[in-house]
Amino acid sequence: MTSREGIPMQKSVEKLADELKATVKRAQDIAAKAESEGRDFTADEASEVDELLKAGKGLKAELEKAKASETMRNALAELGEGVAPGSGGSKAAVHPRVKASGGTDWADTMLKQVAGPHGYKGILASGTVAVSVPLNPEPVRMDVPVLSIRQLMPNVQNTTGRFAYMRQELRQNNAAVVAHGALKPESKYQLKRYDDRVRTIAHLSEPIAKQDLDDVSLLRTFIDQEMRLGLDLALENEILNGDGTGERFTGIGNVSGSQMQPFDTNVLVTTRKAVTKLERYGYLANAAFVMTPEDWESIELLADANGQFYYGGPQAAVNASARRLWSAPVVVSDAATPGTAYLADFSQMQLQVRQEGVLDWSENVYRPDALGAGVGASDFQTNMVTFRFEGRFGLEILRPSAIVEVDLTAA
Repeated sequence: MTSREGIPMQKSVEKLADELKATVKRAQDIAAKAESEGRDFTADEASEVDELLKAGKGLKAELEKAKASETMRNALAELGEGVAPGSGGSKAAVHPRVKASGGTDWADTMLKQVAGPHGYKGILASGTVAVSVPLNPEPVRMDVPVLSIRQLMPNVQNTTGRFAYMRQELRQNNAAVVAHGALKPESKYQLKRYDDRVRTIAHLSEPIAKQDLDDVSLLRTFIDQEMRLGLDLALENEILNGDGTGERFTGIGNVSGSQMQPFDTNVLVTTRKAVTKLERYGYLANAAFVMTPEDWESIELLADANGQFYYGGPQAAVNASARRLWSAPVVVSDAATPGTAYLADFSQMQLQVRQEGVLDWSENVYRPDALGAGVGASDFQTNMVTFRFEGRFGLEILRPSAIVEVDLTAA
């Protein structure tokens, strides 16, 4: 292309970028075809790929030259983040515990650009005037606690919504040496059948403007993460503290038949005696401690008379995944009760999973005061969307004696 004066005109950045992408794609297609057929390039394919590579290098150099000109810089500002494919965006900060619990990861195709070249459109409150406001493409989330109790136990897929299991209530071993012809002693092992069902854990979001969901594509991922986290927090609380009333689980802290370890001398002595209680029944192989972050902090800060940390101090904290107490892993949870820890063999319990957390949405929610006191409207009428996140779970504790409740507080 030439100007009226016959001087060659530079191609636009956009056109150069499109040509470069098309050239690279053609070469990649040829290579992919050869690879899928399990062969090397044919002579014609090798020649074409070589020509494409040469053309690509030339286009790349021309593209860089175009970017350097002031005219192209202005055009680039109008285009936004540039033309290089895959140059923008980042993965959302999906907490590993959320992923581990089955969390979706829509963030593989994360937001690259949601507004013009000078910033991002904010998520606006009602009545706020829209201005050009820079917005980090990843919403800043509040502190996310580590959730890991459900990962300690087998997760079983439930297909009916109900489940049953046998729990041993009594063990009385009376085996002894017996003379010829004498009556053999009788041992007693009492089992009780437990029939249970999964329970629904769910919550709703506040109404969210549909325009915000359209304008900020990362918002849907953000909602998924936060609502999944809320469900996992509730599930973890039920596993530890469910009291068996109404729709609640019977959790680790309220199951009958568990063992107790009162405070003895200090925290280290007390927790070691709890280990002995599990060792007596052969449960220690898959055991772990669960306690609050503050209680674990107090243990890590224990020091001898010379001020030396028993657990290595800051150096030991570098590898947090290796934290152990008397060889058993330590898991911290905000659902735990301060001053109380649990040492449990989590292989002796199961989490029944009928439905992992699912995110749904609706525009059919009616709100009596949507437009003011006594003036109702549906989400559809006000262009709002409400999200629902729910899952269905049940807890089996097969052997309560595999749980030791540990008192970490001196009388």
